[in-house]
Amino acid sequence: MDINQFTPYQHYPLPHPENLLEQDVQRLINALHAIDGDIHQQQLASAQAQHDINKRFNRLRLNQVLGESVLPI
Repeated sequence: MDINQFTPYQHYPLPHPENLLEQDVQRLINALHAIDGDIHQQQLASAQAQHDINKRFNRLRLNQVLGESVLPI
């Protein structure tokens, strides 16, 4: 019997006690690949957000040094 279960939020495949080990090993491999991909996407999004914050902060500092709003923030 092949019982499919998934995590509630990200729908990663889960093993089940009634499944054969061969079936669940592939499920665990698929889950780890999905988790790895999700973490990578979060890291990319975080790096982009930090880049955007740094860019705005640098513009703000330059505007303060110049004493006027030369660059849009």
